Amino acid sequence: MDYIFKTNNLCKNYGSFAALKDVNMEIPKHSIYGFVGKNGAGKTTLIRLLCGLQTPSSGSYELMGIKNDSADILKARRKLGAVVESPAIYKDLTARDNLIQQCIMLGLADLKNVDELLDIVGLSDTGKKKAKNFSLGMRQRLGLAIALCGNPEFIILDEPTNGLDPQGIIEIRELVIKLNKERGITFLISSHILDELARMATHYGFIDKGHIVRQMSNESLRKESHKAIKMTVNDTKLLAKAIESRGLKYKIIDNRTADIYEDINFSEMAKLCDKTECIIEKMEENEENLESFYLSLIGGGKNV
Repeated sequence: MDYIFKTNNLCKNYGSFAALKDVNMEIPKHSIYGFVGKNGAGKTTLIRLLCGLQTPSSGSYELMGIKNDSADILKARRKLGAVVESPAIYKDLTARDNLIQQCIMLGLADLKNVDELLDIVGLSDTGKKKAKNFSLGMRQRLGLAIALCGNPEFIILDEPTNGLDPQGIIEIRELVIKLNKERGITFLISSHILDELARMATHYGFIDKGHIVRQMSNESLRKESHKAIKMTVNDTKLLAKAIESRGLKYKIIDNRTADIYEDINFSEMAKLCDKTECIIEKMEENEENLESFYLSLIGGGKNV
């Protein structure tokens, strides 16, 4: 398999704090790679290293087959686009003028693709409207258009649907899938909205405490996903005491419901709950989604 980005025991330290620890990660070409991890897990640090904003403390990585210490790494980064945190746009300019400015910065004399990019991201009818008057979804699409100016092979999106309304989320999702299928662009998408990420991703990388815990394809995820047991009880604090006595993986939903990611029958669960005076009101199986798989992978309780 060809990889557009891969690392070899990549480490990044900030003083005595190890943000990344011996990271080995492979992103297949033409994939949509969902990068999953909670805040502080190392996602942003790895993205900054990939973009050349920081250098590794040890280890190495390859971008489009070029090692990070090679003089040619800058050539590889010219084929890389990124929208990190919030789109870098000129709010007092129109969408079209924003793209023109980006083309000029990249040294692209041919501006013929500007109108094509506006059409691709659905901003061709914005005319003289300035970006400061755009909705959040429109700004995200403009940021993606800016990332497309250099005809990249690889695009990084950090929380692309954060704060968007349902329609904006759908638009970004459909745009990513379209660019991946029609242009063969590889995407690395970091997102906390896991159910939405599952609608796009073809591959996943799970990171926790600076380590890559697991990498897998969407097909493998579907095969390995198991059912979660949804519990409805009188008090989830009492339930937590019961299931922690057995070391079961779980997630508290609210003060009366919780998900358990273990194979346990009703009679076993009833015995555990009896010890803490937890009353079971309902117990049913649910299919595991990406969020519950991630929680079962890194552990429930304090890890949620």
